[in-house]
Amino acid sequence: MAVVAFDIDVLRAMIGGWRDALRPAGIVAREMAMAAMRAHLRSGRDVIVPQYARSAAFVDELAALAGDEGAVFVECALDADPAEADRRFAARAASGPGVHGDLGGDRMVDVAVGLEAFLTTRRHVTRVGGPAQGIGAVLDHVDAAVAAARLQG
Repeated sequence: MAVVAFDIDVLRAMIGGWRDALRPAGIVAREMAMAAMRAHLRSGRDVIVPQYARSAAFVDELAALAGDEGAVFVECALDADPAEADRRFAARAASGPGVHGDLGGDRMVDVAVGLEAFLTTRRHVTRVGGPAQGIGAVLDHVDAAVAAARLQG
């Protein structure tokens, strides 16, 4: 079955003037993404939200959406040290249109610390990745977590 990855940052970058109104554009992009995700889930397909999310309310909203549509919800966090995260972020920024601000240097350390603090508040987060794991291993881990959640659900 077809899986769709809703990258809300990409969607936000499609909104005119988003750089001048980051927060309002982000809220609109989330609302648009939630409506599209609902439609996709209703068609029996899977959704991935590759998002740096430090908002418990937003993650819980995603979980509620999945539950409303009879889908399982698996919250995953990609483990990467700040240097690796910075490298990946820079590579992503270089590969297409800019959809983020600058997080280089010490800012990525702050982001990693903030994310780790957030993750300690989450009860059912599945950690994936790590410095030695490639994308194939990460995807295998996510697939296993989804399969386990489906068995439980």
